[in-house]
Amino acid sequence: MTSKDSDATDALVDAEAFGADDDIEMSRTGGAAYRVLMQVRPLYQASGRAVEQALRGTDVTVPLRALLELVLDRGSMTVPQIARDFGITRQSVQALVDNGASRGLVEFEDNPQHRRSRFVKATEQGRRTFTEVHRRELQNLDRVTADLDADDLARCARVLAVLTDRIRQLHDQSQEPA
Repeated sequence: MTSKDSDATDALVDAEAFGADDDIEMSRTGGAAYRVLMQVRPLYQASGRAVEQALRGTDVTVPLRALLELVLDRGSMTVPQIARDFGITRQSVQALVDNGASRGLVEFEDNPQHRRSRFVKATEQGRRTFTEVHRRELQNLDRVTADLDADDLARCARVLAVLTDRIRQLHDQSQEPA
C-alpha cells in the first residue's frame, strides 16, 4: 500500500469522515460498527464489478455464480431454502435455477420428503465452471491483499459474520408480531 493509499484509507475510517462530530451522539461500539457498515456497500459494489470481470468469457452471471457457490458449499438445497439464504423471493430463485439448468450448470434431484420441492445441485460442468471462476477471483484477491495481514483479514471476516448475524436477528425480531 502506498503512502497516498494509506492516507486515503485512514481518512475513510476516521470518525470525522462519517459525521461523528455532528449532532448525533455515537456510542463507542455503535459508532465503530457504523463506520464498518459504511464500508460494506462500496466493498459489495466493487467486489461485484470484480466478480463480473472474472466471469468474462463464461455464460455465468453474478447471481448464477452465487447460486453455484451456495449449492457447492452447502450441498443440494430446495428453491425455498435458497430463497431464504439469499433473502429474495422463491420466484426469483426459481428463474435463476431454471436459467442455470438450461445452461447445464445445475440440475434437479428428487426430494424424498417433498414431491414438488426438488433439490437443486451443481452439475459437474457447474462445478468446473465455478472452480475456474473462483480461481480467477482468488488470483485477483491475492494481488489486492498482498500487503495485508492474513490474521487481520480473518478477524475482519469473523466480525462481519457476527454483525451480519446480529443485524439479521434484529430485523427478524422486528418482524415478529407483538
